[in-house]
Amino acid sequence: MAVLDETTREFLIESYENLDLLDRDLVALEKDPAARDCIASVFRTIHTIKGTAGFLGFGQLEKLTHAGETLLAKLRDGTLEFTSGHITILLELVDRTRCALRSIESGAGEGDPAGGDLIDRLRAVSAGAAPPERSSPPAGIDPVPAPAVAAPAVAPPVVAPPTVVAAAAAPIAPTKGT
Repeated sequence: MAVLDETTREFLIESYENLDLLDRDLVALEKDPAARDCIASVFRTIHTIKGTAGFLGFGQLEKLTHAGETLLAKLRDGTLEFTSGHITILLELVDRTRCALRSIESGAGEGDPAGGDLIDRLRAVSAGAAPPERSSPPAGIDPVPAPAVAAPAVAPPVVAPPTVVAAAAAPIAPTKGT
């Protein structure tokens, strides 16, 4: 880890811990999209990271988390209906946030955590655009087509029965010193 001031170290530690909790909240939201307490918890985590990133001068991370916070506020307040597509884009937000934190920790600055278009996509979804569906492959990657002919069934391997070795007629004498 690079030499970081105490405030930045505390920010990183707290952010990593909060993102671990956020992961659990996202799993709970997948099971129960109406769990408003989980949405509120995710919102608070992203809000905290955004505020501290801004305070410490990590502007790119602040912009990214601000865009996520805006979406989460609309989901929390019921302005947008939570769907599995929201999980997809929120997981991407979490991944990019972790990348920025690791970059800060390494001493390389925050990098470009938005990775180009994530902020724009978060803003579009906040404005009402449909979030990406979870089953969709990433842009530019075609799904693997199903085979035209079913693969033949593979027979289980043939296992020979164990070989039984006859026991020695005489008992084995103990070795000296035992």
